[in-house]
Amino acid sequence: MNGLIERIAVPFTGDGSGEGPLSWGQQSIWKEMAISGSSLALGAVRDLEPGATVDQYVEEYRFYLSRYQSMRTLLRFGPDGGVTQVVRDSGTAHIEVYDAADRDPAAVAAEVSAQYYFVPFDYEREWPMRMALVRQAGALTHLVVAISHHVADPTAAMAMFEDLTSRDPVTGEPPRPPGLQPLEQAQLQQTPSALRQNEAALRYWQTQLQALPSPRLPQPAGDAAAEHRYWELDLLSPALYRALRAVAARLGVTTTPVLYAAYAEALGHAAGTTRVATMITVNSRFRPGLADAAGHMSHHGLCTLDLADGGFDDLVVLARRRLLAAHKHAYYSQVDLDRIIAEVSRERGVSFDHLCLFNNRRSEDGPIETVPTAADVRAAGPTTLEWRELPDLHKPLMVHINDADDALSVRAQLNTTAISRDDLTALLRRMEATVVDAALA
Repeated sequence: MNGLIERIAVPFTGDGSGEGPLSWGQQSIWKEMAISGSSLALGAVRDLEPGATVDQYVEEYRFYLSRYQSMRTLLRFGPDGGVTQVVRDSGTAHIEVYDAADRDPAAVAAEVSAQYYFVPFDYEREWPMRMALVRQAGALTHLVVAISHHVADPTAAMAMFEDLTSRDPVTGEPPRPPGLQPLEQAQLQQTPSALRQNEAALRYWQTQLQALPSPRLPQPAGDAAAEHRYWELDLLSPALYRALRAVAARLGVTTTPVLYAAYAEALGHAAGTTRVATMITVNSRFRPGLADAAGHMSHHGLCTLDLADGGFDDLVVLARRRLLAAHKHAYYSQVDLDRIIAEVSRERGVSFDHLCLFNNRRSEDGPIETVPTAADVRAAGPTTLEWRELPDLHKPLMVHINDADDALSVRAQLNTTAISRDDLTALLRRMEATVVDAALA
């Protein structure tokens, strides 16, 4: 884009090198990247303090590249479609510098960030982390960072930044050694205990897939699908946030099964089925030895829920059990699972590649110290909804749950050939109303 004035070389060296297969987490996200044709990059734009210097960010970039093998990993593609990760112990990266001139530097930084997101990485030749600086009148104003999703998930990216900011002021050393690197993960995943886990996960998936109804969303009426195809809806609900906590406290559970039960009920109502299946995002760092693992450690779990019997409280208790089962069996070889999915799809004549995704991104979901009352729920502020167009989307429906200030943020992304905007709005409103009614009952 216009405004690029300089590329600053950042040579680096680090411990460890080698090559091997992708780890299970890398396999999982690589499949999503290949389907979407995107690096699904994690991005951040940081406002810089007055007096910031280029040398500070050369040092920051070198820190990441030197410390984390995942940040100096390239990929090699075999003629059979196989992917190998190749970790280098040295190399040279570059920081791009953009001059905002008479433009708003924040707008320039946003443009660079968008370009970094939408232009796929060159996986065989480009380091999987991009960094840029924006300046105006000779002063640095913004830092832009993007990381290809196959080498990091949000937890790993945040841990990297925390390592940087918590270094000893004298020695410059972080307070902990780097976590288990992807090459080491791939090696451990070939041990007998890991292979037993993989086989158990595959059996679970096969059993669940064989019992599922054909996955369908309500078909858009008329020419609804003829409009712009990809949309994003942000729902911000103070009432849902308070009601979730009230219901969870009453039932002695966390808020996640309450929200998932309400979402599954609304999805089942929309699809006209009493057996709902969704993909969920599972961070596998809860497993022994993986708490500080580096790289991408998220997998998709398969959660199935029967809606037919009992009231909402019973559905929440059942959702908790089914979510736990999905988490337990969400650590597997994606290559092996794809084979199972293909086999079941051929047997049943249906496709399971487009199940809806429920992604709980909230940082905490622990005990509730202050339980909202019915009056608190009634006094909550109004729910807001905001639509925006998306350039592309690789699933029919994705629902992301995020932290917000005294509210619950639900970001839903849809393909209008699968579900209309009106039907999605009704689905989320039903989910909200279900939890609020349960809190007020």
